[in-house]
Amino acid sequence: MKKWFAVMAIFLSSYVFFLVATMPLAFLINNIELPKNIQIDTVSGSIWQGEIAQLAVNNNQVQQIKTELSFWSLLILSPSVDVSFGDATSAGPEGRFTLTISSNKLQLHDVELFISANDIAKKLPLPIPVTAQGNIELSFRELVLNSSEKLVCQQAQGQVSWLRSGVVALENNIKLGKIDADLNCEKGDLIAQILPKNNLGLSFTARLSLADQKASGQGYLKPGKNFPAELQSALSFLGRPDNQGRYQLKF
Repeated sequence: MKKWFAVMAIFLSSYVFFLVATMPLAFLINNIELPKNIQIDTVSGSIWQGEIAQLAVNNNQVQQIKTELSFWSLLILSPSVDVSFGDATSAGPEGRFTLTISSNKLQLHDVELFISANDIAKKLPLPIPVTAQGNIELSFRELVLNSSEKLVCQQAQGQVSWLRSGVVALENNIKLGKIDADLNCEKGDLIAQILPKNNLGLSFTARLSLADQKASGQGYLKPGKNFPAELQSALSFLGRPDNQGRYQLKF
């Protein structure tokens, strides 16, 4: 009898493992209640190696998402997934990261994201029509999000850089020079703070609330000796400077 139970246990264990190992990624996603602002198209592959043709978040599209689930991470009840998306030939962002899911936490490591600067500029309330040039590179050594009640930024260590920064404004092609920002968490929000050494004399802090997906930012522009001459005529669109020669920026 004991031998019969052992054989049945091995059989059932093997059967359950077979079901999990061959489970289509589409089956898993179709049984997850996604937020209304997220749409997923054409899912293929298994839960171990899958692919999503397109994901849209608030009409922002991400192409060619590939996932690879670590088997060993399941044994310690902390699933870890390697994710890559986009490429140089397709529209939208390109990047990769490793996502680890544990109790009430989402941990992202080795995050790399590239996105067209103009894709971001088109969403900002700028005072004059501007076409942004170059790409935004975002990287995180670590990003920890807590989802116990609402999604909040718990810990972050990263940087964002505007590569080959420039704009086309007022019929001028204007190079802006090096612009970098540090990324961290503050009161549950993700914060990007522009580093002070830049040709624009720009000091600015952007804030993203993960819970309601709202962005805001404020700071100042204080033209100095390295300020691009082609932008001098655009300063009037920013209003009047304060007694320190700073133009307030806010959105």
